[in-house]
Amino acid sequence: MSEHESLQAGLFRAGFDALRQIGGEPLVHILLAQAGESGLTDQASGEARIPLEQYLRYRDAALDFLGESFASTAFETGKILVRELQSQQPQQISWLLSQYKHAANPLPLIGQAAVLAAKDNPGKVSAKMGSRDVLAITIERCPECRGLKRQSPVCYINQGVISEFAVVYLGIHVATKETQCMATGDERCVIEVVIERMP
Repeated sequence: MSEHESLQAGLFRAGFDALRQIGGEPLVHILLAQAGESGLTDQASGEARIPLEQYLRYRDAALDFLGESFASTAFETGKILVRELQSQQPQQISWLLSQYKHAANPLPLIGQAAVLAAKDNPGKVSAKMGSRDVLAITIERCPECRGLKRQSPVCYINQGVISEFAVVYLGIHVATKETQCMATGDERCVIEVVIERMP
């Protein structure tokens, strides 16, 4: 497996923490057993890179077992990832915040943070302003929905990352909406971000 086909262990740790919030440690073990990945908690406790196939098996088991609550659990996973970002990439975060601190519109900063958060993980993330008030974040080869066929978009982890970054680092609330998703047959995933509330 190539380097860009791996996920960092942090994604799994965040996912396990989100699962623990709704069902405790037993839920983590049930899902891993269903995915055939019982040893994954040990792998995720370090900083090792984890193959994408393991993530996809875990994701599929979570989708099947959690049903409707998968969306909120995945969204919470994204929020937890952002809380870990400061300890993992403090210099990059500080640099980003200093570059945009006087900007009238914080949306471009959110876009650059999304690109930073995706660094070293599968998929290619880009961000651009669709209009003055709408940021469009595009994800090519999105690992979150790779191989899925669904009726509705599923990139909830990405939306959790975006929403939590806005709150934690900018003190603003944003609304996210996935307008394209590979899981529904689109060529790429696109998440639109708008400011909901300023401080």
